[in-house]
Amino acid sequence: MSIILFSLVMLSSIFVLVLGFWWDSSAPFKVHISTLAAVLAMFLSAILAMTLYPRLKRRPQSQSPIAFDDVIWGQDLSSKLSTPAAVIDGYNIKFANNAFLKELGMNGMRDMITDLPLTNLIHPSSHQQMTDFISRQHNQRSSETMMLRMLYVDGTTIPAQISLSPLNSLQQHGQFLLQFTTTTSSEPTSTKLDIDHTYRYLIDRLDQIVFQMNVDQKIIFLNPAWERMLDYTPQECMQKTLFQFIHPEDLPLAEARINALTEGKRHHSQFELRLIAKNGRSQWFEMRASTTARLKSERSSVMGTLTDISRIKQTSADLKASSRLANDMIMPNVPCMLYRCKNDRNWTFDYVSEGCLEVTEYQPYEITNSLHFNYMQLIYPDDQQRVWEYVQQQVNQQRSFQIIYRIQTRSNKIKWVMERGKGVFSGTDELLTLEGIIIDISSDNYQAMMTGLEHITSEQ
Repeated sequence: MSIILFSLVMLSSIFVLVLGFWWDSSAPFKVHISTLAAVLAMFLSAILAMTLYPRLKRRPQSQSPIAFDDVIWGQDLSSKLSTPAAVIDGYNIKFANNAFLKELGMNGMRDMITDLPLTNLIHPSSHQQMTDFISRQHNQRSSETMMLRMLYVDGTTIPAQISLSPLNSLQQHGQFLLQFTTTTSSEPTSTKLDIDHTYRYLIDRLDQIVFQMNVDQKIIFLNPAWERMLDYTPQECMQKTLFQFIHPEDLPLAEARINALTEGKRHHSQFELRLIAKNGRSQWFEMRASTTARLKSERSSVMGTLTDISRIKQTSADLKASSRLANDMIMPNVPCMLYRCKNDRNWTFDYVSEGCLEVTEYQPYEITNSLHFNYMQLIYPDDQQRVWEYVQQQVNQQRSFQIIYRIQTRSNKIKWVMERGKGVFSGTDELLTLEGIIIDISSDNYQAMMTGLEHITSEQ
């Protein structure tokens, strides 16, 4: 303003000097009038400029400090929030608080994302949603929220609920406070208290452990069955990892399966593992777990159940011990082999005992579930059809069978064997498998074996 006034004074002085030298009293009256009108117009223009200039200058200056103050105020507000928040200007990030950085795995990377387009942190499938959402916020004062997928630092996605709050009353500059909450960071709750109470009642009385882990694999929920089975209270186990309670021998498998779930590589998993109780004893459990993710490679929480299978494991071990005892009663005395096979044309073995080597001269693994070798090939060619027809006849009538025939060993030695077996049927009379024993009756201890076999049969 001072420059304009100085310029006007200098121009006026020059004009007066020129006018003084030029002025002639003998000049016509019209010339004098024109000169005075020009001088008057100049002064009126100067007065008008001095009046309007301050108002024109004040308008843009009055807006920029407000906009600047809005950004500073937004940064100060977001930095004090414990929830993830960021200040955005248009589509660019101007400031992100620590909770925002931590939730996306970007601790210490604030400078890297400042002035970065917000779309760089959002999954491409949600870009259009975000654009439409910001456009709606420009046109109305709404408090709506929206679900979209944000990108974790390693490229995996996280479903999040976001909201935008304008930082100025005019909303002309597109400055917003963005806040979001990941849908996996907290335990889901029901909106209806009565339904929530019913679900809680059922979960609390299950004989299975119900658990939930967040994306960091920290336990965020356990039902009371956890305490009943392992003696740990759910409260003392919150925010701990499940790995702290898994038997060391089962830890590698558990880590691989659970990591695959939280990283979105798998959606479901089922496996057996041992958990260590508070008193130090280990118990067998079957884990069935699934993720809350909807897309592949989406980081999410894991929820599932742990079923106590210790009794099943003990029963299975007892049965194996009984089977070994029965085998020990006859195996050392007579060459024979126990088997379980399919009732197909090749009689494909699912299981065969160690006596297979002595009877057939083949190792058990050579004739078990083999695509290139089967037991039917060992039966002497002239006896194959007779043996097949007889066994099928007895099985169709759900009777046990006993037959003597010849086999050809690896060294092409011909042996006479006796086979005793039966079909195993389901409750609907569906044939499941064949089980039995094949005995080398050319052995000198054949009679001793028969006595032992009768003893086992009578006890069963």
